[in-house]
Amino acid sequence: MVRWSVLTAGLVVVVGAALVTGTSIPPRPLAGPARPAEIKAPVLGQKTGYFNMAKVMRESRRARAAVERLEAKRMRLLANLVGLKAMATELQALHQKTTDANEKYLISRDVVMLARQIEDLDREANKLLKNQASEVIVELYDEIHTEAVDLARENSLVALLAYPDAVTPEEIANPMVKEQKLRPPATQPFYLDPSVDYTDELIQRLNARFAAANDGK
Repeated sequence: MVRWSVLTAGLVVVVGAALVTGTSIPPRPLAGPARPAEIKAPVLGQKTGYFNMAKVMRESRRARAAVERLEAKRMRLLANLVGLKAMATELQALHQKTTDANEKYLISRDVVMLARQIEDLDREANKLLKNQASEVIVELYDEIHTEAVDLARENSLVALLAYPDAVTPEEIANPMVKEQKLRPPATQPFYLDPSVDYTDELIQRLNARFAAANDGK
């Protein structure tokens, strides 16, 4: 649909221009000798670098710190939910034992109210974690991009490409990782010369930036 709309808009522009100038669309020229296509000469000496995004995210101190903060907050919220669910379980058990009709009604009301609180807390907790995770992703992306640009310019790279790959020997031998590499979602290097892999240098730069920002804290 998008492609059709773009082509239609282009056609409207061409027809409109012809009407404004009072001319018709020029006829198609007669076939003549084919003009040789322009061939761009390759630019020699260009160098491309690569880095393992999985390793960067795992060994970046800021990324680890952000994940730990989110996990700590998730565990605190989960503890609150577990506590409320335990209260609901106790109230339900008490409801089954109670024979007084009025008391049974009051307990049932409390169980319903508590169930709503649990649903609200669960929904708000998920929303809070999602929003904070989005903020962390933006922060990490901007920092990695900044360092990657500086790294590429300092090493005269025309491109610095990120690739996902195994990090540990155990992951290298993992059949699931091998299967993912046989069915990559996009172009992925199958072999990398170590001389153009800048993963470790990028990690060092990111961790140095993190250390400088947190010096004395």
